[in-house]
Amino acid sequence: MRTEVKIDFDGACLMGDPHSLMRAVGCGPDVVEVFGPVLKRLPICVTLDDSDARLPRLLELFKQHGVEWSEYRRDRYTDDEIQAARLIVMDASDLMSGIFAGPRVGTQYDMSEACKLCGAGARQTSAMVVDGERLQVLEGKRATTTWYNDILVEEKLAGALAESGATGLSFRGVFAAFEKRGHFQLPWRQLCATHTLPPMSPRSTGTKLSQPCPCGRSCFGTFWEVPPRLAYRASDLADARDVNVTWEWFGSVNFNGDVYDSVLAYPWFLVTPKVWRIFRDAGVTGFDWLPIRIEDG
Repeated sequence: MRTEVKIDFDGACLMGDPHSLMRAVGCGPDVVEVFGPVLKRLPICVTLDDSDARLPRLLELFKQHGVEWSEYRRDRYTDDEIQAARLIVMDASDLMSGIFAGPRVGTQYDMSEACKLCGAGARQTSAMVVDGERLQVLEGKRATTTWYNDILVEEKLAGALAESGATGLSFRGVFAAFEKRGHFQLPWRQLCATHTLPPMSPRSTGTKLSQPCPCGRSCFGTFWEVPPRLAYRASDLADARDVNVTWEWFGSVNFNGDVYDSVLAYPWFLVTPKVWRIFRDAGVTGFDWLPIRIEDG
C-alpha cells in the first residue's frame, strides 16, 4: 500500500514561470497537470506519493511564494493486496461525474424505519429513476454511480455479476425521467445490497462526523488530508456477504421530513475480491478499491 497525495494550487500565484519552478523542485509533466488558464487563474495539480522527496520541496516552494494549496490523500493498493482482503470499500472517485438521480427525480422510498431527523435508513421501494437530460454521462461506461453513491451497471456487467453467484446481491431497473415524455427504461441495472454490516470499529480512521445526528448513523464524511481506513471486528464479519453496505451513512443531509424534497446521505458498498475481479475484468474505472482492516474479537 502507498498513499498518494494530490496537491491543487493556483500557478498564477507563483512569482515566476510555473513550469520552470515546478521543474526546479523536480516536478515534470509526469506528475504535473495544468488546467487552464481559466480567467486569471492557472489551476495546477501535482500528484506524488507521500514518501516522495519532491513533496517537501514543493510545499517549501509554496511557503516561499505565499501560495495556498489543498491536499487530497488516498491510499493505493496493489492487485495482490486487494485480492487478499476480506472486504473492500468500493469508493467512487468522483460522485459528481455520475448521474443525478434519487428522490428528487422520482425514485420512491419507504421512510417508516428511517431516522425522523436525517432520513438514514430510508428503504428504496422502486426502480432507480435518473435525470433523462444527463444521459450523456453514461456513454462509454460499464459502471457508474449516481450523485448519491447508488451503483449502476450496464446490462452485460449485471449479467456477469448475477451469473457469478455473488451473495448479498440484487438488482433494480433503471429508468430515465423526462419532464414532458415520462419514464423510459434504460439498458442498465442498479446494484443493490441485501445485507447491512454492523457499525464499523471506532478504530476506523479518516472518517468524521459533521453535525452528527442523534441517531449516530448519518453525516459521516472523509477528510481531504487523511485517507479513509475502515476497520471492523472479525466477529462482525461472520455474516458478511459478497456485497454489503455500511451501517453508517455518508455525505451531506438536507432532510425536512419530505423525502422527495430532500438530500439524503448514503451507505458505502463493501464487496469481496470476487466482485472486484468482475469489475476489474470488465475494465471498469472510476472507483478506488480500499481494503478494510480487521481487528481481533
